[in-house]
Amino acid sequence: MDGNKPSRADVARAAGVAESTVSRALNDSSLISPAIKDKVRRTAEALGYRPSRQAANFARGRTGTLGLVVPRYTSFPPFSRAYFPTLLDGVVLAAEERGFLVTIVLDKAETTGDRLAEMVAGRSVDGFLFAVSPAKYDRYNCLKRSGVPFALINNYHKGFASVDARPEPGMRDAFGHAWGLRHRRVGYITGDLAYKNGVDRLETFRRLSAEFGMYPSEVEGNFSRTSGYEGAIRLLAGPRKSRPTVIMTASDRAAIGVIGACDDLGMRVPEDVSIIGYDDLHPARDISPQLSTVHNPIEESGKEAATLLIELIGKERRKAAAKWLDTSFVARESTSYAGV
Repeated sequence: MDGNKPSRADVARAAGVAESTVSRALNDSSLISPAIKDKVRRTAEALGYRPSRQAANFARGRTGTLGLVVPRYTSFPPFSRAYFPTLLDGVVLAAEERGFLVTIVLDKAETTGDRLAEMVAGRSVDGFLFAVSPAKYDRYNCLKRSGVPFALINNYHKGFASVDARPEPGMRDAFGHAWGLRHRRVGYITGDLAYKNGVDRLETFRRLSAEFGMYPSEVEGNFSRTSGYEGAIRLLAGPRKSRPTVIMTASDRAAIGVIGACDDLGMRVPEDVSIIGYDDLHPARDISPQLSTVHNPIEESGKEAATLLIELIGKERRKAAAKWLDTSFVARESTSYAGV
């Protein structure tokens, strides 16, 4: 043996079987009899042999690698935004626990469903996680027809594996917080309505503003800081008595844009206008004033989606499932009593 670390060959010699039999026995292959499996396992345990998970994946005809598909933006690198590193943390932690690696796949215009399927057929990856994808995305059906395992994160489609977070619990608490601070006029800057998250958060805002009896005003945005800035300029342009006293946004990035607009308008946050974001990524805690925001469990979504995909790859799960997490609300410095 090499030092104190036994090898597969050591187990094979001690058990009197071939090395390939050791691999099959430890991976519970139906080609190996129960008696031989028991003998190999006892020998491996006695020697202290622990097969690597990557080797086990290879023995099963897998690469042991998940492909995390992220958009390729022309204006900025994807991992320069807080969302993707947070999501990647969750994906990598869950993958590592199950002996999988993660590779980044940039989603470009030429990245067709057939090309993604070829990556699995060519044993580059075992399946895909889609980090950000619009509601209309024709590659899903192509992958399903090809038998490629995949899961959606912060998105969902009937019949496909997905992990998303319900906006209502966190937004309901945000409305309750604003109502308790005597806010009655609420503005909202939407996310990109080509994405289900953008639509779901807007519908939730409309439903809750009606339920709480607040006077809403809306401006369409796209999750970006620029759209937050421009949306705030529009929402705060009217007479003071008709302006919203609290502005909610579909993302923290947009909320940071609102803070910038208020600064340029000579308005104080939260004394003149309160602001509530959505996501609770680290910039929400790093800016001044710290941002009150809906907590979106992004890292947990990454963990759950990676686990779901690995179960599909290993056929531990036969059917695609939709998993829903809950949002919550975090009150910080950007909200105070209306008119204070």
